[in-house]
Amino acid sequence: MTNSFSILHVAEYLKRLGLKISQVDRSQNTIELAFHDEHGRWQMIVGIHHSGNASKLMLIVPQIDIITEQNRLECLEALLAVNYRIALGKFGIDLTDGEVRLEESIPLADKGIPFEQFRLAFSALMQTVSIYHNLLPRIIYGNQSAQEALQDCENEFFAQAPGDIDVTMPAIQTQVTETTDDDLQQFDESDLDVNEILEEVERLLGRPQE
Repeated sequence: MTNSFSILHVAEYLKRLGLKISQVDRSQNTIELAFHDEHGRWQMIVGIHHSGNASKLMLIVPQIDIITEQNRLECLEALLAVNYRIALGKFGIDLTDGEVRLEESIPLADKGIPFEQFRLAFSALMQTVSIYHNLLPRIIYGNQSAQEALQDCENEFFAQAPGDIDVTMPAIQTQVTETTDDDLQQFDESDLDVNEILEEVERLLGRPQE
């Protein structure tokens, strides 16, 4: 049955990818990953939601950026254009505070998700973050148009990428440094509240609040 595929299987997949797990919350079926690379510090939340006989895998990169009133329409236009370009994942915005996140939801078959399919989805989101991490700052602080910002982000990434455009997980993984305990402490002391993120993941997974 689908429910036999648990968050521990996902943890094993992540270890096979050579990634360090920050936290596993079995009660909420979530895993927290923290990255520290040339893009700064950022997180990914991986969760499994079971509802009856149906299950889905959630991949969420929270707090990618904040959209305010400054160049708001251009920022939204750029995010919509990225959503049109990418095959996996989509950018969304929380209208209450302007938070931008990247997320993907994958229905799970009877035996869960094969490792290669998981690797493909995970690496696709990693690649999207790598390409477009500087998209909104280019518009907000660089006064670029949506089209100019998109073009510059893509040109910059693919100029640095290996010969073929199909960037695989190992190629991206070389850009990610495993987060040390000191890095995690600094991350925890930032404005990012992990508990708030997990509450948001719980809401996204459709669970009722207590």
